[in-house]
Amino acid sequence: MKSFSWPEARSVLRLAGPIALTQVGMVLYGTVDMIFVGRLGSVAIAAVGLGSMTYFTGFVVGMGIVMGIDSHSSKAFGAGRPDLCGQLLVHTLVLALAVAFPLFCLFGFAGAVFRFIGVDPRAAEVAVGYIAVLRWGVFPGLCFVACRQFLQSMSVTAPLVAAIVAGNLVNAALDAVLVFGLFGAPALGVRGSAFATLAANAVMFAVVAVSAWRRLSAIAFKFHGWRRRLFVDVFALGLPGGLAMLVEVAIFSLVTALIGRLGAEVLAAHQLTLNLASMTFMVPVGFAHAAAARVGQALGRGDPRAAEAAGRAATIMGTLFMAATGAAFALMPRLILGVFGADDSLIALATPLLYCGAAFSVFDGAQAVLTGALRGLGQTRRPLVINLLGHWLIGLPIGLTLGFGLGWGALGFWLGFVAGLAAVAILLWREWEKTAPEPPSPA
Repeated sequence: MKSFSWPEARSVLRLAGPIALTQVGMVLYGTVDMIFVGRLGSVAIAAVGLGSMTYFTGFVVGMGIVMGIDSHSSKAFGAGRPDLCGQLLVHTLVLALAVAFPLFCLFGFAGAVFRFIGVDPRAAEVAVGYIAVLRWGVFPGLCFVACRQFLQSMSVTAPLVAAIVAGNLVNAALDAVLVFGLFGAPALGVRGSAFATLAANAVMFAVVAVSAWRRLSAIAFKFHGWRRRLFVDVFALGLPGGLAMLVEVAIFSLVTALIGRLGAEVLAAHQLTLNLASMTFMVPVGFAHAAAARVGQALGRGDPRAAEAAGRAATIMGTLFMAATGAAFALMPRLILGVFGADDSLIALATPLLYCGAAFSVFDGAQAVLTGALRGLGQTRRPLVINLLGHWLIGLPIGLTLGFGLGWGALGFWLGFVAGLAAVAILLWREWEKTAPEPPSPA
C-alpha cells in the first residue's frame, strides 16, 4: 500500500491554493454575470447560461491545446533549464493565436446550432447576441492561458491571483454599469455582461503578460529563433488533452441545449445548478494544475518517488474537498440557490438537480485531478479515450433514456452525469496506478 506523503502534500497545496483561487475567480465571472442578469428574469438567466456554455465548449479545446506546454515546461524547469521554458512560452503564444482564429469563426454558427437543436427561441435569440460579443475574448483568453501555464510550471502563482482579482473587479463594475445603464451608459442587458467579461479577459492577460515578461528578463532570456520541433511538441501533447476536455464539456453543452427544449424555466434551473457545480469544481482543477506541475518537475529532476507522491496527494485532497462541497449542496439547497435571487418556483425546479450535483462532485473532483497528474507524466491520449467512453457511451445514453425516454426531464440528464463521471473517475484511477512511475526499490 503506497503511503500518503505529507511533505509532498504541503508542496502541492502551496501551489494549488493560488491556482484554485484563480480558477474560482474565472468561474466567478459567470456567477457575477448570473447574479446581475438574474434580475432580468428566467430568459436572461437561461440565455447567459446557454451562451457561456457554448463559448466555453469551444474555448476549452483551445485551452487544452495550449496547456500542452505544461509537461514540457515543468520538466525543463525541474531539470534547471529556465531558458527552455521561455522558448516554449513564445512558441505556445503563437499556437494560442493560431487556435483562437478558427474558434472565433466557429462561434458565429451558434444561432444555427440552437435552431437545429430546438432551443427555446426566446433564450436562443438573446444567447446569440451574448456570444457575438464574448467570442472576441478567445484571443486574450488563450494568450492568458499560455502565460498562466508558463508561470505555474515555474511555481510562480502570485501574479495569477492578482490577475483574477483585477479581472473580477473590472467585470463586476462593468456589469453594474452596462447591464442596467448606470452613470449615463446604455442599458445593454445581457450583452452588457458580455462586454464586461471581454474587458476582464483583456485585463487578466495584461497582468500575466507583464509578469511573464519580468520572469523572462530575470533569466536574461533571448529568443533563439523559430524551432518547429518545440511547436509540434506542445501541439502534439495538447491536442489530445484539448479533445478530452472537449469530450467532457461538450456533454454538458449538449445536455444544456437539450434541456433548453423543456422551456426557459427548466433551463434556468439547470444552469443555476451547473454554475454552482462549476464553481466548486475549480478547486480540484487547481489541484490538477498543481499535480501537472509537481509531477513534471519531479520527473525533470529524476525523482519518480516525488512524482508519484504528488499525483496521489493532489488526488486525495481534491476529492476530499469535493466531498465536503457535495455535502453542503445536499444540506443547504434553498440557502445556496437563494443567493442568485431565485424565486420559489425556480428553487423547486433546481433543488433535485443540486442533490445530483452533490452526488457527482466526488467523482468530478477525482477525475479532474487525475487528468492533471497524467498530463504531468505526458499522458493525454488515454484520458481522451476514457472520457469518450464514460461520458458518451455511458453517461449520455443513461441521461437520454431517463430524461426523454422515461420523462424524468432535467433530473434524468443529471443522473446521467453522475454515471458518466463515476465511470471516468474509476478508469482514470486505474490508468494512474498503471502509469505512475515506480520509485526505485531500496538497496
